Amino acid sequence: MSKNLSDNVSELSDVTKKYVQTRIELVKLSVLSRVTQVTSYLIGTLVLITGGAMILFFVFAAFVAWYGQVYHDYLTGLLLVIGVLAVLTILFVLLKKQIVTSIVLRKYSSLLFEDEKEDEL
Repeated sequence: MSKNLSDNVSELSDVTKKYVQTRIELVKLSVLSRVTQVTSYLIGTLVLITGGAMILFFVFAAFVAWYGQVYHDYLTGLLLVIGVLAVLTILFVLLKKQIVTSIVLRKYSSLLFEDEKEDEL
């Protein structure tokens, strides 16, 4: 009987070690999945912002060139563009907390806690 008991304890020890190793691997995969989601979101957002800024730059440059050719006054076209950028910057500074913080908080919370909501169901 003691041999059988020692075999059972040894087997239980092996199974427990395998279980702990499996749980560690599961945690690693979960962390990898979330880090991948966050990183891909950051890269996508960076590409989107860079592309948007380039488009905005070329639109403003085209407006200055058009305004300069039509009205023969490039300086006024440039000042108009600077004025629009100044207004956009002031609006962003005033509304950044509502816009940026809420969007980032919502996005990261959905990325990081989506599995927990599914587990609760």
